Amino acid sequence: MRETENMTTVTINSKYADILAPLGDVQQVVDEAVRRYAVEKLGERLAELRRALRPFEEQYGCPYEVFYARVTTDEDFVAGLRAVNPTWERDFHTWEFYVEELREWLNRLEQLSML
Repeated sequence: MRETENMTTVTINSKYADILAPLGDVQQVVDEAVRRYAVEKLGERLAELRRALRPFEEQYGCPYEVFYARVTTDEDFVAGLRAVNPTWERDFHTWEFYVEELREWLNRLEQLSML
């Protein structure tokens, strides 16, 4: 008994199939092209998210994980934040959103690398 993968059928224009056929198995060529495209797009998205995170890291002088640890354990730090930046909690939630999204996309990239 052979286990089959879940697959989605994608139709490619016959002119592309004709061009790809001499390069080998068309399915393998298309799979590799899709994989490369996915890696490229994932890289672009990761770069966007890292750019979105940078202003928070610069403003608060640390990465998210350090900031999270401090706001959840250091009351003096939080009091200082309120004095300097009363809207820090809004920044924190936005920052957290970007960090979570970055983790999701990194997970997708990891899954892709295992294919």
